[in-house]
Amino acid sequence: MEALILSLILVVGGIYFGFRNVRLLRNEAALREYMQSSPKATLWVRKYGLDGATKMVRESFIPLGLVISTAMVAFGGWNLWRMYL
Repeated sequence: MEALILSLILVVGGIYFGFRNVRLLRNEAALREYMQSSPKATLWVRKYGLDGATKMVRESFIPLGLVISTAMVAFGGWNLWRMYL
């Protein structure tokens, strides 16, 4: 039962984070709003400024997040497939 719940959390979480990252990558205004309002991003904004932090997030962190969310969906799906086949 725990394996089923963990696999479903991985799939649902990966899909959610993937859609969120794609939205932030495509919409500059949403990314800027996130960078200004997120407590996690305040250190980066203070250190590099809003433009520099936004550029860094767009070039490295969002693509890395997309890779991780794809891996979450793939691993969760593989676990579900392996459990029920």
